[in-house]
Amino acid sequence: LLATSGLASAFQSHDAGNRWTPPSSGDDRGAVVFLHGMGDTANGGWAALDHMLPSVCPRLSTDKIEYIFPQAPIKGITLNGGELVPAWFDLFDFPVDSTSRDDVIGQLNAVCMLEDTIRSIEQERGIPASRIVVGGFAQGGAVAMLASYFRKERKHQPFAGCICLSGWLPNSWNFSVNRYVAEMTPLLWAHGAYDNKVLFMQQSLGTQRLMKEGIDVTVRTYPCAHESYNSQEINDMAEFVDELLFPKVPKQVATAEFVASVKYLFDHNTDQYNP
Repeated sequence: LLATSGLASAFQSHDAGNRWTPPSSGDDRGAVVFLHGMGDTANGGWAALDHMLPSVCPRLSTDKIEYIFPQAPIKGITLNGGELVPAWFDLFDFPVDSTSRDDVIGQLNAVCMLEDTIRSIEQERGIPASRIVVGGFAQGGAVAMLASYFRKERKHQPFAGCICLSGWLPNSWNFSVNRYVAEMTPLLWAHGAYDNKVLFMQQSLGTQRLMKEGIDVTVRTYPCAHESYNSQEINDMAEFVDELLFPKVPKQVATAEFVASVKYLFDHNTDQYNP
């Protein structure tokens, strides 16, 4: 029930064979996988991220970072009377709010497709999940979060980070997040204050749920509607991805130094501690 023939083919690199440049060798290689929203395509406006992000942070250029823009399959949308459009899953209610019903099977299908894409990047291009940022707009943002936080098995490496733009956290997914995944996969959630399709309140509801799970959430709000993005949003995305893939102090080093510091303080102050 979770996969059908042809679903896997919906995931492909943007303009494969034309625009992709092999990443440079070494540990600085990485990837950004970004899922478009309902009714859009892989060649739509979000495909320009491979130019827009490097224009803000040059280290995100295509000689180091591969940009992959998957194409959603064609689905009948119940909300629109069964109209066939590119979509990651079905929609039943408008606008999307805290009472919206979920197409759980459709969401599971989309998550499995994204996981297959990540696996392909790891195996065929040698880029580990820890160097891959997943994200998406609207429906794409919902799928990115589900794949990042609710479908990661313990044996799988967490993603470097997750980006949700004007998306939502589906109501039916009330499972706990693996502690290690929560610690290792920060989230950027950006939303328009005047969004009348995925209501603005979805941002606060979703981020509160995820922060309770221990996830490091960066929240950004812009004075725009649902289908708008501005230069500040692009700047925030670029800086978020740049910090994840090219941190000033790597996560592992920072954690090791913190543990060593705590151990040193404990070892040298035990005798002075008199409760």
